[in-house]
Amino acid sequence: MTLRVLIVEDEPLIGAAMQMFVEDIGGVVSGPYMTLADGLAAARQTGPIDIALLDCNLGRETSWPIAEALAHRGIPFAFTSGKGPGEIDPRFSDRPVFAKPVDESRLKAFLEGLKRS
Repeated sequence: MTLRVLIVEDEPLIGAAMQMFVEDIGGVVSGPYMTLADGLAAARQTGPIDIALLDCNLGRETSWPIAEALAHRGIPFAFTSGKGPGEIDPRFSDRPVFAKPVDESRLKAFLEGLKRS
């Protein structure tokens, strides 16, 4: 199964690195989207998404509206954060959080687990 991953990340180098990482493990990437508006539009599309990786902070905005849209569609998502789990909106405290810099072996295990389910 090819994993279709939506990436929302406002730092171009981090977004590009995440895209390369996902593609290296056989995934297909939508994005990376750098703004709340672009990420939200992508999350609301009817196209297939298996999982989303959301940067918590997108400039001066947060990715919470994107998380809400994904949750409404029943699409799993995880957060990436420079500050860690304490930064996450309590509504989404049950979602996985990958502290930056993201541990690639942990992220790979997480994504591989999704491919098997």
